[in-house]
Amino acid sequence: MQEEEKDIQYVFSDHFDRQFLEDLYSGDTEAAAEIFKSSLSQVVEELQLAEEKAKLGDIVGIRKIFHKIKPLFGYMGLLSVQDFVKHFEDQCSDSVLMADIEVAYENIKEIIREALSLVREEHHKLSDYNNRRA
Repeated sequence: MQEEEKDIQYVFSDHFDRQFLEDLYSGDTEAAAEIFKSSLSQVVEELQLAEEKAKLGDIVGIRKIFHKIKPLFGYMGLLSVQDFVKHFEDQCSDSVLMADIEVAYENIKEIIREALSLVREEHHKLSDYNNRRA
């Protein structure tokens, strides 16, 4: 029974670009779990910094933060979120006042909050899978 479990291939949830993740990690679910965990942590930290920049009206600082976290969504197979972040980053480049991006900023934060919830759930599933195979 335990040998059968080790032969079962991990399948990422529908929310993620499965093919992209399979190509990226080539079945290395331990690496995937570690990348999900570290990316999740970094995004959360960077969003806290973005909040500080937003209070100061520092659009350039906000843009730099979102530029920094953008590739992390790719590593987690959330390519559509990566595209949303890129779009927001572009809006920051075109804006001078915080009021210009306020609605877009609230929207991207909500998109990211939902994405991070999915990542936490997937990380938990990956960890469980890896623990069963250990």
